[in-house]
Amino acid sequence: MHFYWWIVFLLNFLFAAGIMLTYVSRGRREENNSQSGRTVRSNANVLVILPAKGVDYQLDKNLISLRDQEFDSFDLVAVVDSEEDLSVPFLKEGEINYVISTATCEKCSGKVRAIYSVLLNYPDYDRYVVADSDIRAQKSWLADLLNPLSDPKIGVSTTFPIFYPEGGFWSKIKMYWGLVGQSMMESSMTKFVWGGSMAFRKELLDAESLRLFSASISDDIAILRIAKKKGLEISYVPEARPKIYSKEDFHEFVEWSNRQTAFSISSTNRTFYFGMVYYVVSIYLLLSSIVLAVFVNVIFVVFLFPYFFNSFNSQRKVPVKVWYFLLFTFVLPFIYVWNLISGMTRKKVVWRGNSYNLYDKQS
Repeated sequence: MHFYWWIVFLLNFLFAAGIMLTYVSRGRREENNSQSGRTVRSNANVLVILPAKGVDYQLDKNLISLRDQEFDSFDLVAVVDSEEDLSVPFLKEGEINYVISTATCEKCSGKVRAIYSVLLNYPDYDRYVVADSDIRAQKSWLADLLNPLSDPKIGVSTTFPIFYPEGGFWSKIKMYWGLVGQSMMESSMTKFVWGGSMAFRKELLDAESLRLFSASISDDIAILRIAKKKGLEISYVPEARPKIYSKEDFHEFVEWSNRQTAFSISSTNRTFYFGMVYYVVSIYLLLSSIVLAVFVNVIFVVFLFPYFFNSFNSQRKVPVKVWYFLLFTFVLPFIYVWNLISGMTRKKVVWRGNSYNLYDKQS
């Protein structure tokens, strides 16, 4: 009799978990405030800041995509640590203006120092855009990203990339892993600022905010906190999503995914708690369904529906289709939990050859 009630309880829990996972996995899309189709004021002075260090994969093509934007008038300036940086020959070949990062800031990362240096030396622009050197932008990327800033309630406009795998298994895992970032962007509860493509008005960084920015490890987390402090909204612009081509192996993927998660958690602990609840329930549903199907009745495979739903939904979204996509859906919850635990417990990250302490993990 006790076994019977245990089965009833388990079935009810599995049913509720399945509905929750299916609902959340649909990616509840809030009303998009990117204002697609509106034209940016032609008299706005725009500066695109490109922090560069080392040679990203297919850097030459990435630089050309940023240089050749279909936008009336804008300036593009790259920032390097020194003339000896390996990216300099590519910048010269692409005819992209670059400067040496000269600003001094306490506890900041190399990227923050680079952006801070440009903000200090180029103060006369109305709009600033930050782009990572690993992105491949479509022709309308800049216009799409700037459009929301015509609304004074918007503090920052941002987007999230599409990962294109050009390597083996782990670069394809990264492609699917990136769908989580897209889902987070589509919800007001989890939306964040992605530093690979973000735009903001000059007024966002007043003297006090600029000081706070210069003391940060992560540029996008700093911009997010400043915007929230000023009561301004974050606009997600899916039309501006750039591509990132990658060839990660296992070690590169682990280092990248753990670092990304650690930075997200350092922005707000809600990322950890929300993620742990969601993915632990996912794993519980997966393992319980398999055990019940094997030892009780095969009918219990019905509780795997959320996984099959996620698999086909993810397969529809990714740019490169793989025949073993079902495997990714079963493996990824375990990887995400690993990332979350690693991100919550680690005190430092290694980024572009430098080690940084994660001082503040409080929301």
